[in-house]
Amino acid sequence: MEKDILIRDFKKYDLDDVLEVENKSFAQEIEIGGFDPDHARRIADRAFSVLGRIFFGFLRLLGKEPFKFFVAEVGGKVVGTAMVNTKGNMAYISTVMVHPVYRRKGIATKLMKTVISYVRKKKLSRAVLHVATTNAQAKALYHKLGFGKFEDTTYLVADIDSLRKLGNVEGIQIRKLKRKDIDAVYNLIKRSEDPTHLKVFDLKEKDLKTPLIQRVFRFSTGKKVVAVKDGEIVGYAEASYTTAKEAGHIKNVQVHPEVRSNGIEEMLIIAGIGYIRKVGTNKVMATTNSTRQKLIESMKQLGFEKYLEMETMVLQFS
Repeated sequence: MEKDILIRDFKKYDLDDVLEVENKSFAQEIEIGGFDPDHARRIADRAFSVLGRIFFGFLRLLGKEPFKFFVAEVGGKVVGTAMVNTKGNMAYISTVMVHPVYRRKGIATKLMKTVISYVRKKKLSRAVLHVATTNAQAKALYHKLGFGKFEDTTYLVADIDSLRKLGNVEGIQIRKLKRKDIDAVYNLIKRSEDPTHLKVFDLKEKDLKTPLIQRVFRFSTGKKVVAVKDGEIVGYAEASYTTAKEAGHIKNVQVHPEVRSNGIEEMLIIAGIGYIRKVGTNKVMATTNSTRQKLIESMKQLGFEKYLEMETMVLQFS
């Protein structure tokens, strides 16, 4: 079977096959978080437009290709995918999926070997991916390829209209992130987050700015908010959304260790949801490191329910 598998770059005409694979592979996730195929088609249209071809071609010439989308083809039909996003010295692997009818035929293995070879050629330090803790088959494959567990991430979901309404915390102002805030927010994250996590994900101050590719192609809408106390930034959170058919996303909720559990995390989350609500979606998803149990409990008190746990796995290159 393996000799019949062709791994190649994604082409625009592959989109219908890819959407079918996604619907079959992530049926439960789509049921909970929603999915808008029209949004996916608009993204493909932008990426393969004249502007898109010039933009990505120029980046490739500079050796700064921001992502690579591989597909696995069998008998002229796309039956699997894997995407690689590069940032600094790290490659993040996502959208690893194989149509259920074509599983256990070596397709995922060949996709992953192609991805790893691509990352090695780019001379990056590590590859990172997430996999559901219950997906024993995928975890076994990743272990076989050299990946090791690093940490767990908790995913929670909620109906926006069922979330609790909260009063403001006295002395705390929530507002949009300003360019002048970036240095202070970066220092806050360094104080709030596990330093090993920051190293693995290669977080740098410039990562807090909206990437050029996002500004040009608008894959999603992102909002960043900060909590201010006595003129100092003590909290930060990110919210993003696409269309009314897909859940919004709250992530990277950070609060200075000295003022955690004072209601600031909840204020940041509610502020982020306020932006998400404007697009008309009725679902919101939140993610956080599974070690942050107080934050998880705060989210549950707001009305979130735990959805799943994802295992972060890392392949370190020497």
